[in-house]
Amino acid sequence: MLALSIAVAEQKWPHTVDAQVWAKEWMKTIKEHPEIANDEGAMIGWFANAIMAGYDTAMSRANKHAE
Repeated sequence: MLALSIAVAEQKWPHTVDAQVWAKEWMKTIKEHPEIANDEGAMIGWFANAIMAGYDTAMSRANKHAE
C-alpha cells in the first residue's frame, strides 16, 4: 500500500491523471502487444483504470488536507 501511495503522490504511471500519458501508454502497449484486444471491453478496462488513478489521486490529496 505504501508503494501505491508513493506512486500516487509522485504521479507515476499508472497513477497519473495526465490523459496524454495514458494515451501514450495505450499506444505503446498495443504496439508492443498487438495481440491485446482493441475492442470496447479493452477500452472499458483501460478507462476504468484511468478513472481509478484519478480517484486515488483525489483521495490522497484529500487525506493530506485532513491531517
